[in-house]
Amino acid sequence: MTLDKPRQVLEMVNGIYYAHGLRKIAPYYHSRTSFAKGRWLGRQLLEVLSDELKALSSEQYSLGIQRQEFQIVRNACALSVPETFTAKIENKDIIKTISHKHEPPVRQWCSDESDTEAGKKIGGFEIVHECSDLLVLNKPSGIPIHPTGRYYKNSMVEVLKNQGTDAYPTHRLDKITSGVLIMAKNPYMANKIQGQIRQRTMQKTYLARVEGCFPKVQDSHALGKGCLPSATEACADENKATVEDSEIYTIELKKQFPAAFSVARNATTKFYPVRYYAASNQTLVACQPITGRTHQIRIHLARMGHPIVNDPFYNKKNTKFPRRLQFMLDVYNWNIGSISSERLESYFKDFLRESNSFHDGEPSSIREECKECGINLYPDPQLHDLQLYLHAWKYRDSTGDLDYETSLPIWALDHNLELQAAMKE
Repeated sequence: MTLDKPRQVLEMVNGIYYAHGLRKIAPYYHSRTSFAKGRWLGRQLLEVLSDELKALSSEQYSLGIQRQEFQIVRNACALSVPETFTAKIENKDIIKTISHKHEPPVRQWCSDESDTEAGKKIGGFEIVHECSDLLVLNKPSGIPIHPTGRYYKNSMVEVLKNQGTDAYPTHRLDKITSGVLIMAKNPYMANKIQGQIRQRTMQKTYLARVEGCFPKVQDSHALGKGCLPSATEACADENKATVEDSEIYTIELKKQFPAAFSVARNATTKFYPVRYYAASNQTLVACQPITGRTHQIRIHLARMGHPIVNDPFYNKKNTKFPRRLQFMLDVYNWNIGSISSERLESYFKDFLRESNSFHDGEPSSIREECKECGINLYPDPQLHDLQLYLHAWKYRDSTGDLDYETSLPIWALDHNLELQAAMKE
């Protein structure tokens, strides 16, 4: 289970330690190599680093080359520092980078990652199903599935490797989302299940705790007390379904305009009210995405006026980027209608200013530097920022061969959330 109470720092093992409910990784050096890309040929390494990566300034990359953190490996030998500055990259050159990694912490999900509980857990993760080909887990919130961005050792794939298990994720769940995670034990099975997902033969049911009294919730009073129904029972009555059908896209400010705006694609989600919490004016909702777009459930709920209670982006009460959110709520497809390219670019610049303004206003602690590598050190995230009240409850394929349902997250059962809201009134 996830530990919500702050914990004292435990003994560090293999660079891993725990503090205040977070799983933390001590800084370490990490090297990676890649073959020179065609567009790099004939250019000096400093020029390539400065133009393409942009994570550091040209001066910082120059210092990195002097420290041999960036190297050109030619004919299995690393060039000297002076040669690395002057040489032009050739075909078959290998670019080697050595970085001092500062991984962000993740939410601590268990007290002992080595506890297997006679096959019921692995790496502290709850096992939903295991056979020779598959490992199905109940993913906790607050940890990414596989190495990505700044995360490497703080990922489920790497945690499982530490337990001697190689597993291949067959689908994605956001870092802050919990629930059914189907992993294959070999590439063949991973490709097979990924094919089924692409063909939309998998039915997925999520749970979300949302703001307000959800449509048709009055027809669900029978579900308001006692144990929750199964995922199948919760979505059995089509008369209780509310269907949201609107186009979905994302806006990634790390990209340049207009590539920052992804193509808007049609998306359909069915919603079924499960339980209404009168004291907090919140509803537990079962969600069945018919299509599979990024953040589909979260965006659809927000557009319906029932955002997920603790959604850090798509709930107006929580978002740090209200202008960008309002645009996505109002504009279902940016590529059609009355928005000109010039106007769209103006929106993009506004979103950039909003983002920069927020980051410039963050606590000064983020401007502290690592004494060893000079990188900016960011403050630890808050526990509540690593959890979303969205849970992948059930996955089932059209044949019924794959049929998995997880245990319920505490926020779907905990009546204390309702009582706390009542006490504030």
